[in-house]
Amino acid sequence: MDQIHLMKVFVAVGELESFAAAARRLDISPAAVTRAVSALEDQLGVKLLLRTTRSVRLTEAGGRYLEDTRHILASIHEANEAAAGINATPKGELAVTAPILFGKKFVMPHCRTGFSHPITSPSHQTPGT
Repeated sequence: MDQIHLMKVFVAVGELESFAAAARRLDISPAAVTRAVSALEDQLGVKLLLRTTRSVRLTEAGGRYLEDTRHILASIHEANEAAAGINATPKGELAVTAPILFGKKFVMPHCRTGFSHPITSPSHQTPGT
């Protein structure tokens, strides 16, 4: 199984302290949650959860692994957001050449909204200067 998937399943079980609740959160079957946690424990060679018929609790190793896994998953999420954001956010300077009245009436009202950086006043340059 995919390591990231196993970690996500474990985090859900660890946070909710329930296989059934984790299954509902992740929209997978309780059996798939059980298999994922068992596969992760087998892979690591350590018990992460103490299971009884009425409760699920983290072991000491499970508590530490839960903390570490949360940080790892957050880092993966941040990396994905950063990679997707590279091309999503326009950057740089935009120069628009238009008659002043047209610019004031139609261009500048749209430029002032939707930008995170302040819009400077239009420069009154003539082309070629």
